[in-house]
Amino acid sequence: MIADFNDLPTAKGMFYGGNAGAKDAVIYDGHYWMIKYPKTTRDLTDPQISYTTSPLSEYLGSKIYEILAIPVHKTILGTRKNKIVVACKDFLTGPQQKTPTHRLIPFHDLKNSFMSSDLESYSGTGSETLLDEVLATINNQEDLKSNPDVKSRFWDMFVTDAFIGNNDRNNGNWGILWDTDGKATLAPVYDNGNAFFNKRSIKQMESRLTDDNAMHEDAYKTLTCAYKHTGLDNEGHHINPFKFIEEGSNEDCTAAVSRFLKNADMKKIKALIQKIPESTGTLAVMPDIQKRFYIKLLEIRYNHLRRYT
Repeated sequence: MIADFNDLPTAKGMFYGGNAGAKDAVIYDGHYWMIKYPKTTRDLTDPQISYTTSPLSEYLGSKIYEILAIPVHKTILGTRKNKIVVACKDFLTGPQQKTPTHRLIPFHDLKNSFMSSDLESYSGTGSETLLDEVLATINNQEDLKSNPDVKSRFWDMFVTDAFIGNNDRNNGNWGILWDTDGKATLAPVYDNGNAFFNKRSIKQMESRLTDDNAMHEDAYKTLTCAYKHTGLDNEGHHINPFKFIEEGSNEDCTAAVSRFLKNADMKKIKALIQKIPESTGTLAVMPDIQKRFYIKLLEIRYNHLRRYT
């Protein structure tokens, strides 16, 4: 269940960017993989843990996407340099091939290239996550509007990220792939490391497990996502995805909730969590309190989503 990546050499000439902690490029099983390390919490105010549990969150979030039959990058939980890490298979290259077979175009870049006179207050930036701008780009940008799967994927991610508590599906961590023949396809879902309260200590989880009100606050009452309300009264305020779903104002979102409930196998999801060992060697992986906290969160969210179909 926990792979040992300690003896894998770093792949020369391969580098991975991003701000979510240190990364190594390695060759594993004949393919290039990105090793993601946990990020230090030393910059946080009053941190109760030394490192985030983002590798575990990346692994769990990605596996839940897999259970939901949503294309996602392949992940393996493991150890390297005396830390719990996650290996993410490079979906841009072939076996031991440094020349990419595909080029990733993040939604950020697609939005940045799109300017619409229909939006009077268009920000004109790829980073801005005002929901109206994001949807206008999906509906009107030349490379996106011809592919109906893009809109479905956006709302599938919106609902699934709410379920796993991923609050950082920004414009830079989803997009499309261009192959060498100029054909565009949706990239698999990637970058799920901000799910599951990855900065929570075991002590904090334990105290909230016995407080039903606190669990419901964590599950859906105070949860926000990367996307923002649009308009003079709400501009700049991040959306609570469960409140948005409850409003039922977007039929594409409501359809995504129905797809989610059709594919969400809670027995498989709980078994996934229970199967992860509590420790490996001297390293804690997923203590029992953490498993119970995650399972209860997901049960509350699942039952809450069932109310809106």
